Amino acid sequence: MSTNSYILYNGVVIQRESWQRSAEEMILSFDQGIRVDFFASGNRVPFLQAGLELLAKRFLSVGWYLPGKLGFPELRIQFEKLLNKNRLFKGSLIRLVIVPVIPSGELDGSPDFTYIASTEETEADFFPLNLKGLSLGISTSYRNTGEPLYSSMIRSKIRALLIRQEALLNHWDDILITDHHGYLSEASCSNLFIRKKESVITPSPENNCLPRVISLLIPEWIRKQGLKFEERSTIGPDDLKHADEVFLTDDLKGIRWVLSYENKRFYRKLSVTLSEMLANRMRTLDQFHIGSSG
Repeated sequence: MSTNSYILYNGVVIQRESWQRSAEEMILSFDQGIRVDFFASGNRVPFLQAGLELLAKRFLSVGWYLPGKLGFPELRIQFEKLLNKNRLFKGSLIRLVIVPVIPSGELDGSPDFTYIASTEETEADFFPLNLKGLSLGISTSYRNTGEPLYSSMIRSKIRALLIRQEALLNHWDDILITDHHGYLSEASCSNLFIRKKESVITPSPENNCLPRVISLLIPEWIRKQGLKFEERSTIGPDDLKHADEVFLTDDLKGIRWVLSYENKRFYRKLSVTLSEMLANRMRTLDQFHIGSSG
């Protein structure tokens, strides 16, 4: 049987063929669901605990509590069963979709949840730095105007597709979104870091950027390089034009270096060092306890 032949459905690993729903029902459920993806190295999910902590905050932002069956101890065991059943011993993504089930009785604001998880193979079991630098632009149509954890629960998938379409129409590899004041918030699915000489800045929570696990690790590593680090709420396009280096971070691709913004070109230096540090952490999972399923 080929890899990825099994899925995890409500705590039970089953064959894909036994998923008793029509294609239309599956698409509808997924579209209405809460989606979160995890990177797996072998049968370990290195940022699972930290990722679930962020997911719990997303749930709280709409007045829900993350159920115990989607907590770290339980889900770690289920994910490891899924990865072992699919015989995925290299790198893979776990696609988790959680669907709220409104009870038939009186509503109390606490729905039950059903979930399904599938796997998808990747080329590496760590995060290799991109060989080709990214080109960036700034969206003129969309802004991050609300509390990020709440927005991530209710934001339409169509909006994400339209943001991505704006980038493609402008021939950008990724696109930066501003907040309601016009200051930089984040990229389409990543956090933004800008280095100028011996200092690194990133948008602050005031700019409505969604927190991500790897982005929370980066500041400590930056300071270990002897650089200053600061969260700043007033980062604008001029900061990009005067930067020496720009890179993006997210939990599925790691660290990605940026080559250009408009006519400005950037060096690749700190992003290489940080990417090597991240890859080393991924290779030594037994020594990486925070957020590790190993």
